Amino acid sequence: MPDTNQISKNYNILVCCSDTQSEEPQQILIEYKLAIYVNGVRYVNLICTHKNLHELVLGNLFTEGIIHKISEIISIEIEEDQGKAFVKLTRNDIFKDMIEATEGIRTVTTACGKQHSIAYYLMNDGDLTPLERSFTITFSTVLSYMNDFQKSSDIYKTTRGIHSCALYNDRGPLYLMEDIGRHNAVDKVLGFAIDHDIDLSETVLITSGRVPNDMIIKIIKAKIPILVARSVPTDAAIEMAQKYNVTLAGFARGTKMNLYANEQRLLFE
Repeated sequence: MPDTNQISKNYNILVCCSDTQSEEPQQILIEYKLAIYVNGVRYVNLICTHKNLHELVLGNLFTEGIIHKISEIISIEIEEDQGKAFVKLTRNDIFKDMIEATEGIRTVTTACGKQHSIAYYLMNDGDLTPLERSFTITFSTVLSYMNDFQKSSDIYKTTRGIHSCALYNDRGPLYLMEDIGRHNAVDKVLGFAIDHDIDLSETVLITSGRVPNDMIIKIIKAKIPILVARSVPTDAAIEMAQKYNVTLAGFARGTKMNLYANEQRLLFE
């Protein structure tokens, strides 16, 4: 197996312009495959970045609906050299039902789609409730967070290929997670929050990637009221944010951002 302690490796690449060519070194991200086993059954293969794997496993189990609180987990053991994570839950029934209702083992690629997803069996909006509207924060503060966010990833500066996700409250940054997959980066942030019993009801989540519908579901499950993306949301994501009172902003850069849903949480001075 490759050295699993690395998250990138050096390649000599050919940089081509219309009239010149030059060979230059470039750091390229390594795809790390993590197989997650739940109660002895292989549940999913994640293509991810070899960093913060415990938080990734915990966040994925939560956002996919397999657990609702950390007390449902007996243990998480990760064999990093083998690319395997073994999870023991306090109950078997919910996971057994998911396996019986779907076919095969899914592999979630860096595109993070939900096709052939075992966990998507439970990942729908049937059990979601609209978020409270009480938390507010100034528009200028959120802009300053985005500007801080865009300077925070050293891995992006060297590879230009990582997705970042960071959590902020009204006092400033809490923590940042990175992964080759944008959904994985979100799961890592939420896994950290669950592991450290952080109240997410008055926080702002910032992501570098676009926002599809299933990412909004993750945010609603975690009860995060404000999501800001450097890229843009899909139509289904906007409709989901409107329905469940998520403040959704996108194309945030410089001194402006687009507001797609529930802008009342952002206060203009």
